[in-house]
Amino acid sequence: MIKIGDFAKLFNVSINTVRFYEEKGLLTPAYIDIYNGYRYFDENNISDMSKILLLKKLDFTLEDIRNYDDSKIKDIIKNYENEIIKIKENINTLNVINQKGGIDNMDTFINDEKVIGKWKLVAISNTKEDYYNKKYNDSDDFSIKELYLMENGKKYWVISWTKGYIIINGNKNSYELENNLMFVKVKGIFDDSEYKYVIYEKVDNKKYNIEDIIIKDNTDFEYKVDDCLIGNWQAIDFVHNEEQFIPNKRYFKYDTALDKLSVYNDGTVLISYNSDKIKKTKYTKGYIANIILDNTLCKYFYKKENDKIYLFVEWKNGDYIYANMMPGYYVFEKMN
Repeated sequence: MIKIGDFAKLFNVSINTVRFYEEKGLLTPAYIDIYNGYRYFDENNISDMSKILLLKKLDFTLEDIRNYDDSKIKDIIKNYENEIIKIKENINTLNVINQKGGIDNMDTFINDEKVIGKWKLVAISNTKEDYYNKKYNDSDDFSIKELYLMENGKKYWVISWTKGYIIINGNKNSYELENNLMFVKVKGIFDDSEYKYVIYEKVDNKKYNIEDIIIKDNTDFEYKVDDCLIGNWQAIDFVHNEEQFIPNKRYFKYDTALDKLSVYNDGTVLISYNSDKIKKTKYTKGYIANIILDNTLCKYFYKKENDKIYLFVEWKNGDYIYANMMPGYYVFEKMN
């Protein structure tokens, strides 16, 4: 048996804290001396106190701790994930306000219930008349195959909206509705006088949120060792396809996000970014998890050029989770 003072010292808390948890029904001493009221604690109390302090560290309320149930962990995690999404959305909104020079310079959102829901790309034409006459342009190069227009013009990926406009990468592109079709007049990148009509067909009127539309890979995999991958790798290039890679001749002309990969025998991967950030993740033979975004699984493969082995790793960013597009591959050279 442990006296209350010694019990409190085990957890670096005060005696009053121990008594407080007892008063709230979270902790019951193993024995109370009926003559002097001294309290004594045992191993079960140590376990109970450890749980209380852990849950308090996780910001659980006393009521939450009292009613805690392991079976609810997945629900609790889901609530935290939703809070994270909301916080990220708030950060993005505040960044936009900052970029616009203050809230007074923000564009006003105007609702249009008719556009809320999912839309799928059906064609691209130079004019509306061309569409109705079945004169279509090649749509393979246009990346936005689906539109999810959410309530209040909520932004996802590079897309938001307000009545009369679909906003892509900050550029306002007017739209017109005809029956079940939306004609979006997409401006040229360098010349506003150049445009094309991107035509979408309404799929449903569902009120989507971001969690409904993002792609999530299964990262709960069984670890399989790859001896060739273990070691340190230096990023040397970024390419859209492996044919673009030429040793000793860099294809990508800009600064890259990734710097190094360090891969260990236990399946751990440390990713170093050029922003000085370091991220810990994991791999299994053929795949590395969560390189830039959580819940993504990036395939890797090797290519031999001039007696050197190069590592190609998929780069799954927002283009992938929102539009199922693979922007390209990071190319690494082994350092040791």
